[in-house]
Amino acid sequence: MPRILAALCAIELGVLFWQQPESLRFGGVLSVLAVLFIPWFWLSIAQCANWLSQPGRSKTLRWATAVSLGTGFVLYVASWGLLVRTGRYMNLDAVLFILNNPFETTWLYLSEAEHIAFVAAGIGGIIVTLVAGRLLSTPLKSNPNQSQLWRRMTPAVAFLVIGLFMDASEQRRSQRIDVAARTTHPVYTLACSLLDTMTLEEIEPCLHESELVAIQKSVSSSETDQTASRPNVIFVAIESLRADAVYQRHQGREVMPHLNQLAQEGLRFTNAYAQSTHSDYSDVCIVSSLYPLRTRRHHYYRDDDPWPKTLAFDVFKERGYRTAIVSSQNESWGGMDRFLDVPALDVFYDAERSLTDMSYVPARDPGLAHEHSAGMFRTGCLYDEHTTDTAIRLMEECHKTGEPFFLSMNFQASHFPYHIPDHVPAPFQPCHLDDDVSFMSYPKEKTPMVRNAFFNAIHHCDAQIGRMVEALQRTGQLDNTIFVVLGENGEAFQENGRVGHAQHPFESMLKVACVVHAPGRVEPSESAYPMELIDVLPTVCSLAGRPAHPNFQGINVLAADRPTLDKRFLFFHVNCASANSDAVQWAGRWKYVLDHDTGASGLFDLQEDPWENQIIKGEHPALTQELHRTLTTWRARQLAFYHYSAYYSRYYPPRPPQPSHLQKQFPEAVPSTGRVTTHTRP
Repeated sequence: MPRILAALCAIELGVLFWQQPESLRFGGVLSVLAVLFIPWFWLSIAQCANWLSQPGRSKTLRWATAVSLGTGFVLYVASWGLLVRTGRYMNLDAVLFILNNPFETTWLYLSEAEHIAFVAAGIGGIIVTLVAGRLLSTPLKSNPNQSQLWRRMTPAVAFLVIGLFMDASEQRRSQRIDVAARTTHPVYTLACSLLDTMTLEEIEPCLHESELVAIQKSVSSSETDQTASRPNVIFVAIESLRADAVYQRHQGREVMPHLNQLAQEGLRFTNAYAQSTHSDYSDVCIVSSLYPLRTRRHHYYRDDDPWPKTLAFDVFKERGYRTAIVSSQNESWGGMDRFLDVPALDVFYDAERSLTDMSYVPARDPGLAHEHSAGMFRTGCLYDEHTTDTAIRLMEECHKTGEPFFLSMNFQASHFPYHIPDHVPAPFQPCHLDDDVSFMSYPKEKTPMVRNAFFNAIHHCDAQIGRMVEALQRTGQLDNTIFVVLGENGEAFQENGRVGHAQHPFESMLKVACVVHAPGRVEPSESAYPMELIDVLPTVCSLAGRPAHPNFQGINVLAADRPTLDKRFLFFHVNCASANSDAVQWAGRWKYVLDHDTGASGLFDLQEDPWENQIIKGEHPALTQELHRTLTTWRARQLAFYHYSAYYSRYYPPRPPQPSHLQKQFPEAVPSTGRVTTHTRP
């Protein structure tokens, strides 16, 4: 027996090091756990076999165990095979699928997959069953050294598992736990997925193939006319830029004069919404047109996320664009860089990758400062002036070479504590932040000073917009540039008693500024049509003469056939340390919020109560029930798609639910005819 155990351990350790799963690449306690778990597992099997073979155990129990071992052997080998093929072991859902569909699975492998491996695993399962039954029918000799080794290894393995949770960095800790659950060992993966099944909401495979777009059947956007106009495209996302920042006047002056000028000459959306109240979920929606809801826990993006995505960089690179991210933000926050860094991205310049002294760590930004002190990040943020310098150089290079460019930018001065360089004027006074002012809490009487600090920060961001516009004018590129300025999330200033962001999906933290400046492509106008950040990319693609990709979940909000208000839903998802909730907005008026931590829910009428100070109780029970059903359907569809490989390996993400009967059922709930017109300026 010891020799057999040693041989099995050697084989599996060889495969482990040959395949180099993420658990080994991650290093530290995770690597030790992955290596130690293999001999501990086989020693545990030997201990169980020794116990079962002792006199007094029933024959039925022994043979039932033998059959289970044979079946388990097949799944065990398949799980190792899955590691070789995909870099992760088989989870509980995959096992249940195989057990529930044994004949379909058998036919699939015999007809399309690894024939020899599948047959060998099946024969091996039969042999294991017979051998195990034979061994368990006679008492096994107890091996004191083997038992002693198992008793010593068991607390060591338990200590390593506990060690996964011992890290000052929340992001690194979550990543380690996630990697351990997928790549430590087949049995460990099964145990973790079983725990998730017992403690988290159930995910049903609720999608139907007929309503999904198959990946292999999609038409490549490269088939479009390569000789068509190729305007430059710039996305500037500004941290915490509320909708009311546009045309805001304070202390006798414009807060953002350059943005106001773009709005006067372009299209302003007055009802634009972020997809979430925190950056790591909201930012990536802008360039992906994908909802942020993927998993039941907070999701930190990974290099090996298997789900389909088509980013703006992919779309525009096909047309010969130079693509770039130039960001003041540390894009490693939440693992966003792992989502954004695709082969089609030519330039990736942010705080983490810049290695410049033009950076700072905002000590009063608790999340970023903590992760930096824990060693997760090398730096904090870049000064927006430096980011703008870098972007202008890139724009000028593209002008010299004649390349059109797609540029995604992010300004961070407007994130609490609203830090601007010492040499930058702060026109709005007083703006000193006292010690009792923090990211999510400060006395109401301090609000004017905090707001002044915020205005100074977005005023500084606006100056950078002015510099970019001036550079485009200087090189003659402004008229051939689609320039989009928008907020990545909102910011609360005591509306319904809350401040900051990264909380439940309240209007003050979701409603953002959005201005599209595109001479010759949009008329100077304002639109009250509700839009989401996931709508920005397909809308801009249309303006640039590009078709919407089937991987986009947003819509072109300027299209003639866009949904009318009675068919227009906006969906929001928040999952961070301070909140775990979803929300749906319908018809630009009604909003239903569901808190997953407490189970609380509520309906708001944004027309009568724009800051959500009062939950509507008992007045519209049928509408509340319908919006609850719509929201939970959306959530179930999102989770199902990203959970089951049968969906995400073959199809693009599902379209959001769009029932058409709400207008008929609640005609009084939709303003006028359910249509929103665009007001064009003279």
